Amino acid sequence: MKNVISLLILNTLVVLSIQAQPVSNYVYKLTNGITIKTEHSWSQVWVQQSYTPMNEGDKTSPLTVNIRALGDLIAGSEFKLLSAGKEVKMQGAAPGTYDLQLNFKLSGKPGTLGFVAGNIIIKPKTKTNVSIILYDYQILIDESQTALGGLSQYESLVNRCKSHTIQDAYFGIPTFYEKGNHANVIKPDQVSGNTKGKIKAGTYDLLLSIGIANQNHKVWLENFQLKPDVSYKVSVNLNAGGIAYTGGNPDVREMHMYPAGTAGKQTGKPEPIKTLETISYNNVTVANCCSPGTYDVLLHFAKGSKYEWRKNIAISTGVRTEVK
Repeated sequence: MKNVISLLILNTLVVLSIQAQPVSNYVYKLTNGITIKTEHSWSQVWVQQSYTPMNEGDKTSPLTVNIRALGDLIAGSEFKLLSAGKEVKMQGAAPGTYDLQLNFKLSGKPGTLGFVAGNIIIKPKTKTNVSIILYDYQILIDESQTALGGLSQYESLVNRCKSHTIQDAYFGIPTFYEKGNHANVIKPDQVSGNTKGKIKAGTYDLLLSIGIANQNHKVWLENFQLKPDVSYKVSVNLNAGGIAYTGGNPDVREMHMYPAGTAGKQTGKPEPIKTLETISYNNVTVANCCSPGTYDVLLHFAKGSKYEWRKNIAISTGVRTEVK
């Protein structure tokens, strides 16, 4: 469990928000039994609570919850207030510290996603307003019956977002493991390039490794049952945005991404701060894949190793952002 300061998560999905609302029991599961887990990914949950006075005699709930998902991920949500693991009616809930159980219906493939947000505080004569922003990769699996001599066929695809499904710079390299045993790699029976092949029918833990700039994102599909004579197309929608340098200066060779506000804290001349860097790109004129958020961007000029800041650059899912 860590405190999240930057946008990049380099651990599995157990996150603390910056307002000290811990997030636990994060479970992302499809109805076909596949459990989705990520490592070294951009997946995140932001939880923040604020307070407003309640008028004397106000009989409404002392808790409001506002939920927003970035990109295509959920189709519905529900939540309940918990005290010591037991549900408490929100209407008339007494002052105290609670947990909030959130459950979501997935939009792309039948399944659910859920987690618990802790340290939800209800104060006397006060309404607690909880804001939750959810960001994760959407997993889509298409199945089709095919004559394969009893084998299963697989193909992996990586989509930057719902509106950008061209397979260009980003690929999910599949690796199969025994169910529950990630020490032993199982080789496919036939391989066609880096992303396609055929393998014996069975139940596997499938790892998709996705290279983005200098990062290796790992998406696990655990308990994946591959049936004989069935072709599976697994798509990972990153729900990402794009960022490109369009200022026209050919000397700009790199873009270094930092959480918004980093530039204002740096004293002296602009230069990289490796401990705070979220990601960097060296092919700056193309739309590089980037997680949603607001960044300070440090441009690196080749001549004289000069650096310049561009502050408060907003990245949105499915949108190309230009830096000049």
